[in-house]
Order: sequence, then structure tokens, then C-alpha cells
Amino acid sequence: MQATSSQLINLARFRILVFTLLIACLQFYTGHAGATSINIGLGASPNITSDHGASFTDIAGTALQGQTLSLDFFFLNGKFVRLFSATSNAFDILITLQTSGAGQVGFLDGTGYLFDQQGNPLDAPQVLGSASGNDGSMAAGLFPLLGGGLQRPLDFFGVHFDLILPNNPSVAITSSDFGLLSDPGAPFGIGPGVPRDITTPDTGSSFLSLCLGSLGLMLVRVRLTRAS
Repeated sequence: MQATSSQLINLARFRILVFTLLIACLQFYTGHAGATSINIGLGASPNITSDHGASFTDIAGTALQGQTLSLDFFFLNGKFVRLFSATSNAFDILITLQTSGAGQVGFLDGTGYLFDQQGNPLDAPQVLGSASGNDGSMAAGLFPLLGGGLQRPLDFFGVHFDLILPNNPSVAITSSDFGLLSDPGAPFGIGPGVPRDITTPDTGSSFLSLCLGSLGLMLVRVRLTRAS
């Protein structure tokens, strides 16, 4: 018995649906395609803080050859970061790379974004601020609240970076640090167990908040000056 044209069309649609669901499942379980997964410990929770840092070794030994490093930073043990209404607009996710070079070895380029528990981006990718030290170090900062597209309170479960390394093949990455930074008077939370929101920043922190905001703009200006 031969299948009718309508049956063949329905069979084709079913196969397309199954294929689409399979691709979606693979993306869910493997993270962002081609990205290197890096696990970051956030310490004890609940924790209300303005500064948290962790080291990672996943890209140690990588030579600076102008390539792009696609990195997914996942927070371990179901932890997340909550940005409160009172969190500084200059809240920064900072990646610092120490290299084997001496003096300035170049600048990092790239974009980054926060993602939710399912790995979905919470905002469009943003251009990173960039800085280079005289000791062979480089830093790239994501300032997700400066774009104005995110509503708070906001939880994120990881960060994606697309880092473009400078072209300096004789130099390699030796160590790396991941940092979360805010004004001490305008903290963020490490959950679970943190308050739903904190709406009022510490009144003594206005000047420091201004300094942090200026630092963010300086990083962006350093990047823009280099590009011009």
C-alpha cells in the first residue's frame, strides 16, 4: 500500500520536529557550541558581598596568537549571583590573565553576556572594557548594568566570554583570575538563601560608587583609544 502525499508530508514534518528537538536537547546539555566550560566556586551561601574572586587554570599554556577563546563560566553546586536594585551600576565581571611576557603584551578584545540557569543569554552580547599592565598582565571587564537592558533584581548562573587574544606568539598565558566586583556599599548576593532584593545602598558609598563607575568608563576608553 502506497503512502499518500499528505501522509508523506506529515512524516516529513514529524522528522523535522524530532530533529529540532534533538538539536535543542544537545545544546541544553553541552552548553554554548564550541565554548570551553570553566567551573567557578562562589564559596558559602547565602552571602552578601561586594567582591568575590577565584582562580582557574583551564587556559594556562595558551599562546597569544590572535585567536578567539569562547569561555563559559559556570557557578558550581547550583549557586547563582543576584544583582539587587542597590547593586552598583558599575558592577563588573573581570577576567585577568597573567602571561609569560614582560611589559605590555597587548590588549584583549571581545564580548560577553550573562546567562540563566538554562544557559540562555539574559541580554545581548556587550563589548568588553580592556586594560593591559606593564607586568605582562591583561584584563577584560564586562559591565552588564551599564547597558540599561537588564531589570533588577536579577539572578545569573554563569557568564559567557568571547575573548580575542592579541597576536604575540612568543607569549603564553600562565594564570587566570575570575572576579565579581561592586561598590562595598552596593553589594550583590551569592545564593541560594539571599534576600529577594535590597533597594537602598549604603549612604557612605556615593563617592566610591562614582570612582567605580569612572573606572568602568576608563576601561572602555582604553579599548576605544586603542581601536582608533
